[in-house]
Amino acid sequence: MNYKIIIRKAVFIDIDEITKYSFRFTFDKDISQNIQNKLFWAIYSLEFLPERFEEYNENYRRMIVDWKYKIIYRIEEKTKKVFIIRILKTITLDNIS
Repeated sequence: MNYKIIIRKAVFIDIDEITKYSFRFTFDKDISQNIQNKLFWAIYSLEFLPERFEEYNENYRRMIVDWKYKIIYRIEEKTKKVFIIRILKTITLDNIS
């Protein structure tokens, strides 16, 4: 059965900040748009089997996209809804000085 995706307002702000940050360093709208598309594709892929990703802090789960972005979400089984809570930039070895 398909789950309904519920995206919090903060997630749209997260995506906007991620794409603006990308554009500031690349000056390439296509790259920024590609990142945004990947994030939305990943979010809506949770309509099917959202439990396929690991549990993260009790009732939450996380999905890593491109080894750079962490999507935090919660599944509500009774109503078959997936609540997208936040999207965070992950820390990579490139970020450590």
